[in-house]
Parts: sequence; C-alpha cells; structure tokens
Amino acid sequence: QITVSVLFLILAATFFSRMLALSGVPRFLAETLLSGPIGPYGFLLLYLLLIIALGCLIDSISIMLILLPIALPVAEAAGFDLIWFGVLTVVAVEVGLLTPPFGLSVYIIKTAVEDRSLKASDIFRGTMPFVGAMLVALALIVAFPSIATWFARL
Repeated sequence: QITVSVLFLILAATFFSRMLALSGVPRFLAETLLSGPIGPYGFLLLYLLLIIALGCLIDSISIMLILLPIALPVAEAAGFDLIWFGVLTVVAVEVGLLTPPFGLSVYIIKTAVEDRSLKASDIFRGTMPFVGAMLVALALIVAFPSIATWFARL
C-alpha cells in the first residue's frame, strides 16, 4: 500500500510539473518575483519560510513534489546554484518537520516510544535546541553557499 501511495504521489507530481511547464507559470513567477521589489534573496526568504510552514503540516516528499516544480525555475533564473538551493530546501523541510503544531517527526517519535506518560509537548520541547541549531545552519548556508557546495565541486 505504501509503495502505491508513493508512486501515485510521484505520478501526480509529474502531471503537476508538466502542467506548470506548459502553462508558463514558473517563467511568469521568475519574471515577476525577480524584477519586483523583493529580488532574488527576498524570494529565497519567502520560499524558506513557506517550506518551514508547510513542514509543520505535511510530509517532506509532498512539500518537495509540490513546491520544487514552481520554485526551481525561479531559483535558476535568479542564478542560484541548484545544489545549494537543494540543500537549503532539505534543511528547511527538516526544520518544518520538527516544529509545532503538527511536526510530523515528533508524532512519529511519540508513537514509536511505548511510554504512555510521555507527552508530545515534552518531545516538542526537547526538539527546540535542534530546531535552533538547524536554523543557524540554514542561515550559515544562505550566507556562505560554499558550505553546501564544496563537496560537489571536488
């Protein structure tokens, strides 16, 4: 059942990305966002905030399959290194999966631990140092892209 669900999600994402490409939405968004007042780094900030917000609500594969067909052409038009952009995407998704109110990773941990006295709020409190560290790492990767790309350049 899980394999069929994942394959259906990939199939739907393929149709979605084809439809977007044929409609010209990514090109229009790239022109609008990059020529507007927010510029490339404003787009990047909005993109990362959207990913973190969606990470609170839905799983990581769904986020990437929905957002990347839209955001990748904009990032490419902005001149961003796509490896760097991918690393930022993955880190932001992981931050979202740990943050309340619906951090999916926390609820997975809650169901895996057999201690009934352990509350989800306790797990959320325990994840906050990691969320903070991941946000610092995200900021460092934005400020210094070579952190994410040095290994690929070898």
